[in-house]
Amino acid sequence: MGFFGTAALLLLGTAAHSGLAQSSATTDPSAASSLSVAELWKLQTTLWDNFLYPANAKQMQSINSTLFAPNIQGRVDITRTFDGAELNTEYIFGLFSDPSQLSLIGVPVSYKIVKFAATDNIAAASTIFTFNATMFGKLLPLNIDTFITFDKDTKQVTQYDATFKWMDFLFAELYGEIGKLIQANSTDQVTAYLTDMMAKTLCSTHSSHCTGTMQQYADSASCYNFLTTQIRFGQTFEMGRNTLFCRMMHAEMLQYRPEVHCPHIGPSGGGMCVDDQTYSEKVLQDYFTNAPFTPRI
Repeated sequence: MGFFGTAALLLLGTAAHSGLAQSSATTDPSAASSLSVAELWKLQTTLWDNFLYPANAKQMQSINSTLFAPNIQGRVDITRTFDGAELNTEYIFGLFSDPSQLSLIGVPVSYKIVKFAATDNIAAASTIFTFNATMFGKLLPLNIDTFITFDKDTKQVTQYDATFKWMDFLFAELYGEIGKLIQANSTDQVTAYLTDMMAKTLCSTHSSHCTGTMQQYADSASCYNFLTTQIRFGQTFEMGRNTLFCRMMHAEMLQYRPEVHCPHIGPSGGGMCVDDQTYSEKVLQDYFTNAPFTPRI
């Protein structure tokens, strides 16, 4: 992702040993409140410790996680933006917290931070997670790059910008694994198999949780028809667009707050599964407002 700066950036967090840093501290009163590299490392690892299963399930049940500031802003490249502690608790911790749910990558069980740079209240990390893909009985490595800002007083996450690396490559291999399991002769057959399985799962979940005024489909037949014929299955970068893939991701959240999440799996997409951005708009989106992602120099 190329977001790791020069070695000098790291030194900003530990430069208190140099005369230059002491001079800067006297001219910039706010510098004294900066978090050290050691503190930022600890905050980063604490977040990842709680991202792993089964700790993430406990965080999910806590709603809202105290690791997040109330006004946290989050963005994931393959999905979209998430505002507030409650929504981020659900998606960061809840999405990968149930090994029994239909999921291509399963639950995270370990991690290793392979790159790390930090200064002020900002931490940048490249982390390789190991996911237990229970659907295949395999352990999968998944590389996630993050920029995170922390509140200097509460030590809570105020912002994060996350990128899932090489997801196209991963899903191509997973499709191959599914193809072997179902003896498929083409990727189209794998997509058809997943479409059928996801639609049936979604419609069953909808019937259980989206009742009364929260109901999105007239019946299971209309639900299945819409999900299999009226929207596309979706590519790996379309988990926040008008796709079946996106709606499947949101289905896990229905058990927690159906009044919020039922529209996300419905025909409208509920503002979460919608085609509301071009490529350029996504890249140029000026989203983060809580704190700068650049250090004081």
